Amino acid sequence: MSEIAPGLLIAVPQMGDPNFARSVVLMVEHNDEGAMGIVINQPSEIALEEIGKEQGIGVHAAAGPAYIGGPVQRERGFLVHRRADVPDSIALQDGVYLSVSTDSLKALLQGEPNAYRLCLGYAGWGAGQLEREMVAGGWLNSKISAGRIFDTPTEKIWDAVIRDLGINPAYLVMGGGKQ
Repeated sequence: MSEIAPGLLIAVPQMGDPNFARSVVLMVEHNDEGAMGIVINQPSEIALEEIGKEQGIGVHAAAGPAYIGGPVQRERGFLVHRRADVPDSIALQDGVYLSVSTDSLKALLQGEPNAYRLCLGYAGWGAGQLEREMVAGGWLNSKISAGRIFDTPTEKIWDAVIRDLGINPAYLVMGGGKQ
């Protein structure tokens, strides 16, 4: 078990990489070989209804967009959800689950829209890369909160998780220790 995963990774306001500007990443894995996470607060221009049609799956009428899960393998979908009954689900923490199967996709797309996020792609870091970025002051980390992921409006998640840490985002500046 890592201190980073499972957990949330929060980009500081000065994050230079446009893939991660004001992003919140659900960290799935972190070990000596690297790290993997899924951005949960960057809506894409792809409607879930389009994905449902491609897969022959009916979609709940209130379904919104898919999300940009990260810059790696954007053709691959990751389902972050809160339903323990969905097939092939991996429990991460605090009522948050991860699925990648088509069976899971069908169950979730037909269900309540605020119970899941379909994220296309993922974020990956090589051995030691994320640690260096954290030491340089590029990221904050916190625990997973199902309420923040699913119940907070998408455009407010970044601000809310930083404030949950007791930090006013306006006071964040880039900095850090030695690399």
